[in-house]
Amino acid sequence: MNTKFKAVAGIAVAAAGVVLLAPAASANPSDKPCDISDLTVSVTPDPTSSAGQQAYVIHYVAAGGHTNCKLQGIPTAVTFTKGSGHGEGDGSGIGVVPDDPSGDSSVPVNVQPGKPAESRILMASQAPVTFVPSVVNLNLPIPGGDTVTVGWPEGAPLKGESVEVTAVSAA
Repeated sequence: MNTKFKAVAGIAVAAAGVVLLAPAASANPSDKPCDISDLTVSVTPDPTSSAGQQAYVIHYVAAGGHTNCKLQGIPTAVTFTKGSGHGEGDGSGIGVVPDDPSGDSSVPVNVQPGKPAESRILMASQAPVTFVPSVVNLNLPIPGGDTVTVGWPEGAPLKGESVEVTAVSAA
């Protein structure tokens, strides 16, 4: 029995050494800010909105199998339009405010395959319909803020005089 115990202990120690030597590169956070080519961005209704609010989720998903970049902050220059979003159609005239008007207190979120990030667009659910956009334009929450135009959920209205945009968080 003592021999069997030593053999099992030796195998366990050897296996632990293999695990410790395995590379952990994919788990390391990135210092590289995401850019538009790193991400696939989309918007969907949020079925988990709290009472009195209607929300839409902005999804930031790794565009490639080797994407490893970070997002931090609140999307800026958010506008809603009809048409392609490139100067065609009517503008919304709706105000957009960050959820942290005193400053950005968010933490970096690493985007990798299988590890997306998200932001939310929030509005009062009981407010009157203001506008029914077809796209939302926004600057990514990165240095330099690459602009992306994303399809808005078909027929989904904006309500009230303003919407709130939240900081990026892990999905």
